[in-house]
Amino acid sequence: MSALDTLRAEAIKPLETAHTLPFAAYTDESVYAEEVRKVFYNEWVFVCQEPELAMPGDYFAMTLAGEPICVIRGHDRKLRALSNTCRHRATPLLDEGFGTVDRYVTCPYHAWSYDLDGELKAIPYNKLIAVDRERHRLPQFHCDTWGGLVFVHLGAKPRPLGERFARMSDYLGAFEMDSFDTAGSDEPEYWNANWKLVLENAMESYHLFKVHAATLERVSPTQGAYYLAGNSEWSLTGGTTTYGKKAIDRRYVLLSMAPSFVGILTTGSLGWLSAHPVNPTRTMIRSGAISTKMAARRTGAADQFTKAFFEEDRLICERVQRGMSAVKGRGGKLVDMDRVVTDFHQFLATRLFDLPPTGFYEAPGMHGESQSTLSATGLNRS
Repeated sequence: MSALDTLRAEAIKPLETAHTLPFAAYTDESVYAEEVRKVFYNEWVFVCQEPELAMPGDYFAMTLAGEPICVIRGHDRKLRALSNTCRHRATPLLDEGFGTVDRYVTCPYHAWSYDLDGELKAIPYNKLIAVDRERHRLPQFHCDTWGGLVFVHLGAKPRPLGERFARMSDYLGAFEMDSFDTAGSDEPEYWNANWKLVLENAMESYHLFKVHAATLERVSPTQGAYYLAGNSEWSLTGGTTTYGKKAIDRRYVLLSMAPSFVGILTTGSLGWLSAHPVNPTRTMIRSGAISTKMAARRTGAADQFTKAFFEEDRLICERVQRGMSAVKGRGGKLVDMDRVVTDFHQFLATRLFDLPPTGFYEAPGMHGESQSTLSATGLNRS
């Protein structure tokens, strides 16, 4: 069987019979190529936060699974996702990361210039050759926002972003995410681990007591973590976080939104990690937060704490990646606290093998009450 065949056989299984994915799924070039084609080129992928692009000309540029893109705020205040390569000879236009342009995006090679909508506006030193400026616009990709987060879709006819996460939103109304208007993000890191391995680690709380014994386990113990609801399209887990000297307990919800985003939602803020593949064994990691202004003022003291547990995650992900080279080794049975990982595996199955979404699962005790149940259990309160 090929690496894709063995991946399919395991990814479709429910938790009761699921195991760790075959190790080749984390190293094989053919699997990676299929993921780029059918997941990252054909799915809504998180790229940045809307408040980070507040003014006309503000942009964020990155390479998304090999495709150079930039998300830029136009003079009409709209966000657009444009190709970040010049139509002349493919030079990258804007340096990766955040920045601002005044009026035009100008190529650093021959100074072909484009407006913020992607229209070609200037070709220096050209008097004799006719250039069809409409044909030489920068290609535009689908761009939309959800909860202040900016997503890009490289495909032709995506399902609406709101529809993709609609049922998840039913559980989150009490957190008033529409009030989050302040955002910031860190410089990217590069981890020597497969992107799926990074996502699996970020979404499950099973490892906290061991990997993060000196950091996260002290404030968000594994014992208090639980599964809320989800399926192959998204998952929600929860837990309790203890803050400050007075040991105030606050509930959190962990949002797992494949293929690239995991966020921790608490009262007033959403901290997140994103994972974008560079190759089968290397991933670009970005992190940040979107919040209310009041919550943002409280986060400064937590920076060193966050860096500490991110480093713990990097080390364990890279350690696990080294284990994926085993020839005779095999992954074992997934257990209760791996349900969210099973959801992610089934997401892969639906995208890579064109299978329908899996059935929705809600933890016992929720009874379909969504927002009211979350509020009653204190998930939106300190």
